[in-house]
Amino acid sequence: PIIMVTTEAAKKEILEAIKAGVTDYIVKPFTPDTLKEKIERVLGA
Repeated sequence: PIIMVTTEAAKKEILEAIKAGVTDYIVKPFTPDTLKEKIERVLGA
């Protein structure tokens, strides 16, 4: 799994990343809880 960390949520950038194999993304700034939720979702925890 790959979680992209970005400063922008531009639709084009996200779509290109997904095509390249990114599993999910998170936009800065984010909280530790938000990152934890993303990781758990990607890992199916």
